[in-house]
Amino acid sequence: MRTSTLRGTTIALALVLSGACVAAGALPAFAGTDPNPVVQNTTGWGQGPVTPVQSGASGLTASAMAPTISRSTVIERADTWVGEGLQYSWTDSHDGYRTDCSGYVSMAWNLGASLTTDTFAGQGVTETIGKDDLKAGDALLNDNSGATGHIVLFHKWVDTAKTQYWGYEFTSSGVHHRVIDYPYYPGYGTFVPVRNKSVVDDVTKPASGKVFDRTRSTAGAWSTATKIDDNAAVTAISASGLKDGSMHVQSLVNGKVYDRTRSTADSWSSATLIDENGSIKDIASAALPDGSLHVLTLVNGDIWDRTRSAAGAWSSAVKIDDNGSLVDLSAAVLPDGTLHVQSLVNGDIWDRTRSTAGAWSSAVKIDDNGSIKGLAASGLKDGTLHVQSLVNGDIWDRTRSTAGAWSSAVKIDDNGGIKSLSSGSVADGTMHVQAVVNGDVWDRKMSTAGTFSSATKIDDNGSILASYATGLPDGTFHVGTIA
Repeated sequence: MRTSTLRGTTIALALVLSGACVAAGALPAFAGTDPNPVVQNTTGWGQGPVTPVQSGASGLTASAMAPTISRSTVIERADTWVGEGLQYSWTDSHDGYRTDCSGYVSMAWNLGASLTTDTFAGQGVTETIGKDDLKAGDALLNDNSGATGHIVLFHKWVDTAKTQYWGYEFTSSGVHHRVIDYPYYPGYGTFVPVRNKSVVDDVTKPASGKVFDRTRSTAGAWSTATKIDDNAAVTAISASGLKDGSMHVQSLVNGKVYDRTRSTADSWSSATLIDENGSIKDIASAALPDGSLHVLTLVNGDIWDRTRSAAGAWSSAVKIDDNGSLVDLSAAVLPDGTLHVQSLVNGDIWDRTRSTAGAWSSAVKIDDNGSIKGLAASGLKDGTLHVQSLVNGDIWDRTRSTAGAWSSAVKIDDNGGIKSLSSGSVADGTMHVQAVVNGDVWDRKMSTAGTFSSATKIDDNGSILASYATGLPDGTFHVGTIA
């Protein structure tokens, strides 16, 4: 259900490698990678001291225990500084990070401080690796201190010969994404490949598919699936039922979000583009009692919120979580009008609340399991909130009481082979949790007394990738799938 797209930005190779944390001296020959080199002013080379992240950035600890971050997210973060016209400085900052070579890589790695070339290893952040081990998000490091050190973020090899690579670096001429000779140009010291211990490989994402919707009647009968989107490039879905009886389904295609409406007469509208960011990795949505709809998106490890008013007008997106390392999200609304958004970081779940006045609380950790791979959430009409987590192919359920207290997690499905999950509440006070196993969808019901039924297979397609779930005011319940 989750996808990751590297946003490639090619900067003209005419940009010169002047000094970035490297000793002043004659510039080397560029082996054809810089056809029109221009010698830059050599003043300002080097790097500032270790600098804590300033307000507005992640605030995470720069250590071996730093939160995990995917390789694609590292590249996406590095790409955000390219073309911004930033000036190289030992003392200035941007996005909370020092604007020099090591500050730039610290930002891309989402560290809690702008480290220096001679402190990455000492702080427990990096370890030395072999040339053939290099992957996107690793780095080439000259660990000398001050003006004689330098670091380049590795993106990808130019070809199978592995004599040149695409790298991201901050030099005195700016931030560049360009081809560099391996390991670096002669005359600039010794460079070795290193890896941030907290950078992890991207999880293999399922292929895209089309969207189908299936209805459970108030009597408990499931309809056959209806195709509502035949795009075949949908990679994530979410859905919410509004108080007027309509239903909105969001589809993620090429990092953009489209919204489609089901009327009370059971007719589906065409899809409308509501977010053209292009780098969105995941979506969630929730409808409030006032008739508004919130669509949450995950971009570069941060969460953005976009609102559709009861009148149908879409607001601009507002960032509500700038952690930078989030990998999954879910959302649910309570009868009192509060909105809860859950995020997954380092296998733990954090919950953030939007009050009825529209104010967002700080995030609170509600599950520190450390091995959670997916999540879903549902708000019930009794005022409780349920959050489900996927751990080792099993589903666990955790309840927030009307007083705001979180229970311990209870295992509700020990299948061991679950790949994706969703959940939704029904007007009668029950909740349904869906599990995708071997491309099929199984549905499990929680009664108003809190008892879970056995799982029932409701879709044996065999190629289902992910699902959504939502209830409507008339008591019907919808489960959608990507297949």
